[in-house]
Amino acid sequence: MDHKQIRYFVAACEEGSLSAAAVRLNCTAPAVSQQMSALESRLGTSLFKRTRRGVVPTDAGRRFYDRCLVVLKAVSEAEIELEDFKAGVSGTISAGFAPGLAKSILPQALARYTREFPRVDIEIASGTADTLVQSTSTGALDFYVGQFVRPQRGVSAVHIGRYPVALLSGSRRGLIQMQPVRLDSTPPLKLFVPSTANSLRPRIEEGIRCGEIVVERRILIDSLSAALEFLSQTDWSGILPYWIGLKELGNDRITVNPIADPVLTVDLEMTYPAQRPLSRPSRVFYDYICQELRRTEEEWRRLTEPALSKP
Repeated sequence: MDHKQIRYFVAACEEGSLSAAAVRLNCTAPAVSQQMSALESRLGTSLFKRTRRGVVPTDAGRRFYDRCLVVLKAVSEAEIELEDFKAGVSGTISAGFAPGLAKSILPQALARYTREFPRVDIEIASGTADTLVQSTSTGALDFYVGQFVRPQRGVSAVHIGRYPVALLSGSRRGLIQMQPVRLDSTPPLKLFVPSTANSLRPRIEEGIRCGEIVVERRILIDSLSAALEFLSQTDWSGILPYWIGLKELGNDRITVNPIADPVLTVDLEMTYPAQRPLSRPSRVFYDYICQELRRTEEEWRRLTEPALSKP
């Protein structure tokens, strides 16, 4: 259920009529009726008794009404707290991001953050993972988000999540856009691999050793922008996080394919100085990054799951 259904339900209970609730909510009575039917269907129980004079909550409806009041109150308090919070947030944030994230995830989160918190100055750093983690350990950066496997002194790490990856190839490779591929039965790949500081690298190497990924030739390219430009001009391929695949879907020189087998994932971590917790502005900015990750992952799954679920 969503917040709208809860608001509509509470209004219907308090007004005793779907049409009166519609007036209160500035919508139509059929819209309220549709939301209530969907809510009852989802919960598997009747919430109202329909009468000539309107609606009366059932026993289950009255219990649910009490719970919904608590939810609405909590949401209202959170909104008030957030407004107070935004009014007082100021300062400076310095953060670093892995190149793929900086290209695909950061712009949307950054645009939202700068709109909502005009009193916060932001510095975004670029460079290799090792360089950015080192800058974080010295306190030059408030935090870094990316994938790396070598722990370093002076930083603490928070695991953000495990995410799907895709095969990106130059269009000359001849693959069909967004058609799932099995890497053990695909004609041998000419594959570029990321640096050893990338958490994908060990899994790719293991897949090659085990025959799960059949490779004709491989090269190491540490620069993402250089790698993508290289792919666009050749028939080479790379195994990259889904957010890069999403970003390149509009590029007719690169083909993006979800990987049906083997199951490959990439782990993301947020690192920050071990002796200094995130400031309040940094925590909110990091939350916005995580929200954008969730949004784009849902988009990727919506695009790929129908094809991947086919036998």
